[in-house]
Formats: sequence, C-alpha cells, structure tokens
Amino acid sequence: FGLAQNHGGWNSDDNQNNNLGRFGFSITSTENAVVDPVPAAVREILAIPAKDRTPKQTDAVFSYWRTTVADWREANRRLDALWQSHPRGTTQLTLIEREEPRKTHRLDRGNFLAPAEEVTPGVPEFLHPLEKEKPNRLDFARWLVDRRSPTTARAIVNRIWQGYFGTGLVSTSEDLGTQGDLPTHPELLDWLAVELMENDWSLKHIHRLIVSSATYQQSAAVTPELLERDPANELLARGPRYRVNAEMVRDIALAASGLLTEKIGGPSVYPPAPEFLFVPPTSYGPKTWHYDTGADKYRRAIYTFRYRSVPYPAFENFDAPNGNVSCVRRTRSNTPLQALTTLNESLYMECARELAERAVVEGGREDDKRMAYIFRRCLSRKPSAEELAVLEDFLDEQRKRFQSDGSDPWQLISDKADEKFDLPENATAPELAAWTALSRVVLNLDETITKE
Repeated sequence: FGLAQNHGGWNSDDNQNNNLGRFGFSITSTENAVVDPVPAAVREILAIPAKDRTPKQTDAVFSYWRTTVADWREANRRLDALWQSHPRGTTQLTLIEREEPRKTHRLDRGNFLAPAEEVTPGVPEFLHPLEKEKPNRLDFARWLVDRRSPTTARAIVNRIWQGYFGTGLVSTSEDLGTQGDLPTHPELLDWLAVELMENDWSLKHIHRLIVSSATYQQSAAVTPELLERDPANELLARGPRYRVNAEMVRDIALAASGLLTEKIGGPSVYPPAPEFLFVPPTSYGPKTWHYDTGADKYRRAIYTFRYRSVPYPAFENFDAPNGNVSCVRRTRSNTPLQALTTLNESLYMECARELAERAVVEGGREDDKRMAYIFRRCLSRKPSAEELAVLEDFLDEQRKRFQSDGSDPWQLISDKADEKFDLPENATAPELAAWTALSRVVLNLDETITKE
C-alpha cells in the first residue's frame, strides 16, 4: 500500500502541508466486501441494550441516524449552520508544574547523547542564594527582581537608554557579562537601576526621567574638536543623532505625505512587494502574498506581515532583523541600497506623488511657500535661504525637463502612464512631475530619517 498525501492547498508539495496524524487500513479476503457505513463509535453503542445506554450515548446514536434520513436533509443543513454560528472559544497555553521534577543532567561537551552527573536548579555562587530548598519558576522570577540582584534592572534601563541615545551605557546590550563591553558611565547605570526599583519598576518614570534630562535635551550639533575627541559620543557631550529604525523610515514617509492610515490593531497587512521574493529559489517554497490595495497598505510598518524565511526587502535594506531570531540591538549601516529604496520603491514613490499634490493644492501659489510646506512636513522646520536657492534651481531644471519635447511627465506621476487622472485645478502634468521630483529629494534627505 502506498499513501500519497497532497492536502494543504496549491503548494502542498512544498510547504504549508497538513498531513494525516493517524490513519488505518482495513483489509479482508472476502469477495465483494462492503464497508460498514456506521461509524465504529456508533456501532459500539448499538451493541449496548437501549435501556442501558446513557443519555449521551442515545444522543450520539440519534445524531448519526438523522443524517441517514433523506427527508431531513434541509433540517440537517440548518442544524449544521446553527452549530457553525455558535461562538468558538479561545485556548491559551498554560504551564502546569510536574509533580515530580524531570531529571536533568550536565551534557558532556554539550552532547545530549552523553549525559553526565545530575544537576538541580540553582544560581551562580557569587550572587545571592535562592532561598528555597526546591525552587520553582516563580521563585526564580522573584530572585531575578530581588534588590540583591540588580542585573535585571540594569538590563532594562540600559535598553531604554539605547532606545533614546542609539547606544546603551553598555554598548553590548545583548551581553552585560564579562564578554561584553564595560559601561561608559557605571555610576549612572547603577543609579538608574536603583531608581527603577525604588519607583515600583515604573518604566514611565524612567522614560520621563531621561527625556527631561539636560543630557538628552542637548543639541546634536558637533564641533570638529569634539568630534575628534569623542566621535561616538560616549561622553554624552552632545545630543543623540542617528538614523531611525527601518519601520520608522517607512512611517515617516507615510506621515509626511499624509498617506498614513492611523488605524490601531487588527490583522497584519501585505504591502506591495516584488513577486520573485515568494517563489523558488528566493523562497524555499511558493508563498502567497495578495497585497492590499486599499488604505490598509498605508498602515504603520509594525503591521507588515513578514515571512520568517523571506524578510520584507524595504526593511531589510535598513537593517531590520530577521523574524526567526531574537534581537536586542540592531546594527545601523549606511549603504546606497537605502537611498535606492527611498527613491524608487513603489510606496515611497506614492508618498512623493501625494506630497507634491498636497504642496500644489495646500502649500500656496508661490514656489517658496510650497517648498516651505514640503520642508515642514518632512523636517519639521523652515528651509534656510541657502536650501531654498538649491531647491529653486532643482525645480527649474525639472520644469524644463518635463516641458521639453519628447518628455512624458505621466511616467513619474502615475504608475500607469497610459491611464490619466484628473489633475489639481492649478497644476499641469509637467508642473506636478517637477514637484514630485522635488518631493523625492526632500523625502530622501538624511535629516528626514534621522533622529536628532
């Protein structure tokens, strides 16, 4: 006998396959054998005299019997529909302690096939002891947050500091042990850890404490002398300045353009992505990616669906970690791929078009007012006279380019150049294309995606 299991959908031979958990074969040497149509569980109940059956057994027999009556087909359909409409409960995994703890052994050189002596729960001797004869998980949790073991509080405040300054007081926030870096300000780290514990572990208190400090509120401007003395800002002589995380890069573009959908909660969304990502050899098996076309595709990046083995490329280029490992500290790089993403990726192009249209409609009639409008939305400040001069020269070049013979501005302002749409009342296609090109420039500025 051979069993071929191809259940699970269009790609069941590759992944997302749902195989049978249990199955059995019934064989006989009888000629013209007929399979018993009655389920085995019902047949067992029928072997019991009717007067001796429990109400539950009687109901089971009746529930099967009613499905065999042809005249009851409509009634059976309505009953099944009622059962399907009944609210389904949710399940939650819970931990149940074993009555007898499982024996655990030291593995010789890490080999699970070579167990050595038996070991019991414990903590390093140089730390305060677990004051229980047979400690459980709850005892260990309480030990972790005990005032005598401040490692937990140190790790928490170090990660909060990293979120605000780009680097923690201990730069290796994933390793506060002897293999990691030493803290740049050990007294400050200890003080913040004690402050957290003495204020009932209130994270809000620590956040407020850091952002209201003079250290955080410093200017990020740097002098040549200070840059030479402290290039990594370890001495905290200036405010933090660093490129924001991958998800925030996308959110900034959406927010600045006015496209951001501010809906909170709900299922993950599938923004546009290259089709080749979800078929072999890029993916080990074909995957579905029916991307959203409505307002959902403009939701915050945190809602973007990500396959474990196929990261979303617009995030990958900005150093977003893979979804199959835990990440405490992200690396930050500056590569040409990042500029190519913010200049050419489809969603960033939509942001540039939307921002240009808003500038034409809402920014005023004069060029300098429209440029100031774009600057404020992207950089939260007014442009300087020098910046305005550079943008004016660029805008003039783009106007001449799109007004020249043979130029097609629709290729820039529309995904489908052959499908025209109604332009704003006070704009032509070459004019809107020029403002779209300028919006791409401002959205792609280092300052736009940099926290300072």
